[in-house]
Amino acid sequence: MRSTGDYYLSSDILQESFTRYLECYGEQEQSVSLLYTIGRNLVFDAARKKSRNPRLEVDQQTSVADQEHHFMVREEYRRVLAAMQQLDEVERDMLALAVSSDLSYREISRLTGFSEANVKVKIHRVRVKLRKIMQAGE
Repeated sequence: MRSTGDYYLSSDILQESFTRYLECYGEQEQSVSLLYTIGRNLVFDAARKKSRNPRLEVDQQTSVADQEHHFMVREEYRRVLAAMQQLDEVERDMLALAVSSDLSYREISRLTGFSEANVKVKIHRVRVKLRKIMQAGE
């Protein structure tokens, strides 16, 4: 969601990531980092497609209360995504790994190539930086 900004596209990418992972690797290997890499590559592919073929988004008609709730949620997503865009790519990826996956700091350190202690410090600093960005935007 943070990479695409589109709930439905991110859901499709998530589903396609698991499908490709299971088709190619099945039960023989269980690697969260491999699944993450597949998903990241699918996000890049989607961005390339979108830049070549822009299309209009059509929202479904819903009741006023649902529209208001949907609007509020979407605005909060936009605020968070806009704040995250102010972070470096490494900071965004590291924060996403820490927040949206069940990876331990040790697993994140293997994925990123940083030491485990360095990962802990970087994630803490990124959270503080994001909090400041969000507070400044209010």
